[in-house]
Amino acid sequence: MGMADSNLPPLCANGCGFFGSSETKNFCSKCYKDYLKDFEAKLKISSSTPPNPSVSSADSDISTDSASVSAPPKPKNRCESCNKKVGLMGFSCRCGKLFCGTHRYPKEHSCNFDFKTLDRLVLAKENPLIKGDKLETRI
Repeated sequence: MGMADSNLPPLCANGCGFFGSSETKNFCSKCYKDYLKDFEAKLKISSSTPPNPSVSSADSDISTDSASVSAPPKPKNRCESCNKKVGLMGFSCRCGKLFCGTHRYPKEHSCNFDFKTLDRLVLAKENPLIKGDKLETRI
């Protein structure tokens, strides 16, 4: 019986009950995948954090604290007027907000964007003023 036990592969190093192999550091296939995911996550975290400067002042500590406290911006997927979910069919206005189909027009959501000034600037760029020569004797 001692010979039969030596031919069996070793049990998983995590103790899950499955057999491991020497190629996977004595982990079973599932535990080895989990191990690789954790290992890659640790590598990403360690490579993404910049090294701390050796000389630090109180101002730099305050700025890093405020940067770490701020939450990531939530995705804009709701109408600014009625708070209805718009999904992929949202309409973004020139005022920078997202609206549903009902409130997509500037009159519907009381837009404060100045369309006249923008159009005047666009026309001035596209149609430069052409002035004729004042001296007729010039060739």
